[in-house]
Order: sequence, then C-alpha cells, then structure tokens
Amino acid sequence: MYIYIYDIYVSEKKYESTIARIETRITDLGLNGKIIRLSVMSSLFETIKNELKKGAKTITVVGNDSILNQAITVIAKLLPANGAFKNVPLGFIPVGKKNNSLANFLGLELEENACDALSARRIKYINLGIANNNHFLTHATIPTTGTILEIDKTYTIEISEPGEIGIVNLLKDEALDNNSGAKNQKGILELSIKTKTAKKYLPLIKEYGERSVFSFKNLTVINKKLPITLDNSLEIPSPINISLAEEKLNIIVGKNHQF
Repeated sequence: MYIYIYDIYVSEKKYESTIARIETRITDLGLNGKIIRLSVMSSLFETIKNELKKGAKTITVVGNDSILNQAITVIAKLLPANGAFKNVPLGFIPVGKKNNSLANFLGLELEENACDALSARRIKYINLGIANNNHFLTHATIPTTGTILEIDKTYTIEISEPGEIGIVNLLKDEALDNNSGAKNQKGILELSIKTKTAKKYLPLIKEYGERSVFSFKNLTVINKKLPITLDNSLEIPSPINISLAEEKLNIIVGKNHQF
C-alpha cells in the first residue's frame, strides 16, 4: 500500500488547491493509498513505524526539507529492528518553494509534478551521514567562528577566519565538489570550509583530480554557542559526532537527480 504522510503546514488553507492537484495526479497515475495528516499531537516516528509494520510498500512524505529529513532519520532508526524495512522506498512530494532545496538534489519537481517520479519508481540506495542520533542526506554546516574540529580522534583544526564549515555526504554544487555523488556511493564523507577570502568551499588536505579534498571516518564538532544544521532544516547543539551511518536508504528520485 502507498502511504502518504502530510506535514502539518500543508493543511493550511493556502495549500488547498495544491493538495487537490496532487491528489488528482496521484489518482490519475493509479497510486492511490492511505493519507495521514500530521498534527501537533502526532508522532512521525510512531506513524511510520506503525505503517511499516502493517506492510506499507512505499512511504511518501508531503512537505519540505524538514519532514524529509525527519523521515530519513525515523526509517534509518527502524532498520536495525527489522531488516525488511530496507525494501520499502521513501518518496517525497515537495510542497511550496520555501525550504525545499533537497527536492532539487533528488531531481524532483514541485507538487503534483513530483508524482511522476513516484510512478516511474526510480530508486537509489543511498548512504547517509549521521550526526549524534540524527541522520542527514546531503550535508551539514556550521560557522567557523568558535568551532573546533577533532578529526578521527587524531588531531584538531580551528579556523580563525570567519566562514562556514561543510560536511558533505551527497551534494552536487560548483561551490563544493561535483564528484560528491560518486563518493557517496563509496561511503566517503568530506570536510570543506568556505571563508570570506575564498568565495567557494575549499576542500582540505588531499588532492582528488583537480580538487583538494579531505575525507574522514569520524569527526567531532565543538561550538559552545552555535548549532550545526543538517540538510538545511534541523539544528542540533554541540558537541556533535559525525560519521557515515551504518544504515542505507532506498529513496525514490527523479531522472534529473544530481548524484
């Protein structure tokens, strides 16, 4: 059965016509299923767990980066308890342009146009990063100011110049590394920094083709004042331990996915 989980904000009146178009398109494609509308009292974890136990064949979240990031973490946490869950792909229908940057990386169009990707069922088995108990799909960022990095429990780095630190799992961007998608499939996380004097991310230490990169197995991020942001949506306080997650996820992507 197809399960559609609606984020709270898509129930707002201004999205009524959008949701109607999405549901019409789903019907036209023969993808009808169970619709669950989250509320302030709902638990996404319990919702997904219950539907997987009932035999859901596809879990699709409808909303923005926030609910997608949450769903990724929920399913990844459930996988150790039941390995069969890994066969259930995660779909995504982005609603609204605000806070929907992950849709672009997955090659998904907005709203009803994303339904075609569900129908095509193009699935990628993707490595995830994990920061403390939270998983992330693309990258994590934190300002350099006041940030200390402990790499593989071997040495530390502290950047004195104002800028931003990026931990990259899956990201295709000229400002970062265009080969990140290939490296994600090999299970490599990369550490990059961007400063005011360098208008792009500057990977550290090693050479990889025409670019310098720094890969790591374990990274500890410490900043007493500022949080780290996962997938442009979730902020968590330090200290933060980052590594490649043991769990991988099946995610439905569009034909123009950027990895």
